[in-house]
Amino acid sequence: MPAQFRPHQAHDRTSRQAADASGASSRLDRRRRRTGRAAIGPLLATLLSLAAVWTTACTADGSPAARRQEPPRHLTAAEREVLAQAEKILTRDCMRKEGFSFWVTPEIPEPLERLFPYVIDNKQWAAENGYGRGIRDLRETSARNDPNRRYFDGLSTARKAAAVTALNGPAPEGLEADVPGMGRIRHSDRGCVSDAQRVLYTDLRAWYRAKKITDALARSVTAAVVHDPELVPVTREWADCMHGRGLSYDKPQETREHFARGSRAGEFSTAQAEAACAQSTGLAATLRKLTRTHRQEIDSHHPTEVKNRASLEHKALSRAHDIVRRG
Repeated sequence: MPAQFRPHQAHDRTSRQAADASGASSRLDRRRRRTGRAAIGPLLATLLSLAAVWTTACTADGSPAARRQEPPRHLTAAEREVLAQAEKILTRDCMRKEGFSFWVTPEIPEPLERLFPYVIDNKQWAAENGYGRGIRDLRETSARNDPNRRYFDGLSTARKAAAVTALNGPAPEGLEADVPGMGRIRHSDRGCVSDAQRVLYTDLRAWYRAKKITDALARSVTAAVVHDPELVPVTREWADCMHGRGLSYDKPQETREHFARGSRAGEFSTAQAEAACAQSTGLAATLRKLTRTHRQEIDSHHPTEVKNRASLEHKALSRAHDIVRRG
């Protein structure tokens, strides 16, 4: 399989120190044996981030203890996009200095499974997107037409190797994080990606640890929510609501599976019915409550990383705005 552009994760290396991480580590090792080097994939696919990012808000009394108890605030989608665009601009400028071309590509919408892991609960989104077929097509087209990937594929073998080193650094050394469920992963603290992140976040080592760990925590929250038994009775109510509308679905997963198989008839009306039933039965409210509960419990095991990511990203926003304005 040919090497591809993957700026963020190409030189991450996972150890086998954690027993529960052995499966993930071996899969990474097998991929490296097949490719002969850490793969670099499409730029767009890696610059999208699933993980929620938070910051601590002040309570009425403003005391440190009260601030610690406040649930952190998500970065908005617009704020996340500013950070991503700034990182691409910095990476482009660095790669140019290294003698390579690099394009700042636009952000694309997140797929259905990231926006709504369990059920669509936004009627307006459902009316505009159905079950996300258009977003899937856009993501696939963007990946195929990614100018960075096309450029990389056109390089000679020697230039490809040099581009990988310029982008990701010479070896996965200098940055490391002990990630729940994966063990220890490593990445180079050199190369244009790390240089761009160092400019944005200033403390690159703290940022790398915080990002990798909180990304894993966010995935754990999603898994905990969708498997919570409290969803069972309210999902049954959702199914009754759908049946009452003439739609014979017992679980939200069944709707997306049906339309993922290629069926188009009734996609948008079904998606809107799904969202309306999620609201009227309380399924949407239950999911929000469970998300808060599981997030607080899971984050409590890694308070330093949660706090560091919030602090570093929010401090980086002003720098990112300046970088994007300058282009």
